[in-house]
Amino acid sequence: MSQAPRRPRQRDDLKRWNDEGGAPRSGHPSHEHHLAPQHEVEQALYYFNLRTESGLIDDPEGDTYPNLQVAREDALTKARDMIAQGNQKGEDRRGWRFEIMDRANQPVLTVAFAEVHDPKAIG
Repeated sequence: MSQAPRRPRQRDDLKRWNDEGGAPRSGHPSHEHHLAPQHEVEQALYYFNLRTESGLIDDPEGDTYPNLQVAREDALTKARDMIAQGNQKGEDRRGWRFEIMDRANQPVLTVAFAEVHDPKAIG
């Protein structure tokens, strides 16, 4: 007597889903530490709006970070890169700043490009 093939149960599908890392996070790159247990890392979405002499450039997508300190460190890294790019074009971008907003579009932090302390990036 042959048995019909066993259909996977929903619980099996969910276990596989968890084992494989689950779904992507809505297109938002994650900056979480991959060795930390997931239940300890709460991700928050932050938008890095860019304020220049010409006006404000909105960040339409945002990025996720485990905390505001990691978001600030990434903002400083991005600022350093943008200053270096500006130097190559003969532009002084040290007056620019990131206005970091939370998911509710409320300001949580301002990171001035002048905070970057890399002499190679500044000139």
